[in-house]
Amino acid sequence: MRLVFLVISALIAFVAAPVAAQDASPVAGSDSGAVSVVASGLTNPRGVIWDASGTLYVAQAGVGGENSATEDAPTEQAIGPWHGGLSASVVRIDGECPMLLAGDLPSAGSAMGDFLGAEDLAILGDQLYASVDGGGAAHGNADHPSGVYRILGNGTTELVADLSAWVRANPVAQVPPDFDPDAGGFSLVADTTTGTFWVVDPNSGQVLNVGLDGSISRIADLSEGHPVATGLALAPQGGVYVGFLTAVPFSEDASRVVHIAPDGTVTEVWTGLTAVTDVAVGPDGTLYAVEMSTNNLEEPPFLVPGSGRVIRQNGVDGSEEIATGLMFPISLAFGPDGGLYVSMPSVGADHGEGIVARIDTATGPAKVEPGSLEEMAGTTSCSPIAAATPVA
Repeated sequence: MRLVFLVISALIAFVAAPVAAQDASPVAGSDSGAVSVVASGLTNPRGVIWDASGTLYVAQAGVGGENSATEDAPTEQAIGPWHGGLSASVVRIDGECPMLLAGDLPSAGSAMGDFLGAEDLAILGDQLYASVDGGGAAHGNADHPSGVYRILGNGTTELVADLSAWVRANPVAQVPPDFDPDAGGFSLVADTTTGTFWVVDPNSGQVLNVGLDGSISRIADLSEGHPVATGLALAPQGGVYVGFLTAVPFSEDASRVVHIAPDGTVTEVWTGLTAVTDVAVGPDGTLYAVEMSTNNLEEPPFLVPGSGRVIRQNGVDGSEEIATGLMFPISLAFGPDGGLYVSMPSVGADHGEGIVARIDTATGPAKVEPGSLEEMAGTTSCSPIAAATPVA
């Protein structure tokens, strides 16, 4: 059983060739009129958010760096060596292209080519924050921990809460065999009623509360069975919804979504899902989820390129397709225009191949043919932002 990106890493070599082939010879005739590319040239894109003026921001995990891990944590043995650097960033989208808002955030790559870095974004008041899981000694970034960072207006950042230190000091009930003490900041949502953040730690399997004063506390321990908790979404009734990737081989219908109340009560609300990486709540309160890969294999590489999809809940154990044929989608969010936005791919976008696509949920299911979104993105001349800054 492995952490979200550790299990994905086994697929990296398999993914690289199909992505390149699709860019070179896209398949025409996509039934994807309800899906359009709104941002391209992204380097391992993750969470998206909009400010009050409607400007779109994207977290980029980056491409690691040249620094070796200085802590021999179990994750180093599982897929190491890790190579760290300050290549993660937050960008704003100008037209369709990324413009650097803040860089030099910690990023880390495994020996197999997957990357951790800036993973999600949240706004509290009028201040932008990012969650980062590419920092810490286990990732080659000893002086730059994983945690929640404030994105300052002058292009710099400052650490709000050190998740690297907290996770080490507060182990979950069932510490995973591939324990990564620096993988704490995958999903981030702001709770305006409390002025704090909900944060998920997939590897350890826990949901945390983080305050602006740097305080951290555990709301729910989800470590039993290593289900790999992933995306968070605020629930209209309070608390959050949480989706699960599950462990290899990402069996069909083995994933679910739960509701976690502020007091830590966990309630199952949606079952029969597969490899969920994020969840979102529609304007009418309906739950949506993004499944990174479906019809998965029982043997390596487990995941199936171009099989990701966005679904909408239809009953406790029912789903209806919104968009299919997506290349390893990872993040999901409703925009101020009512559209549903998804970033992808979760792996294989090391040189600006990443995109954010908009899905019109009112036009019916959209079938995306292989290569069609990559072809749309390929018509722009966006320059990726991915320069790694080694840590001294």
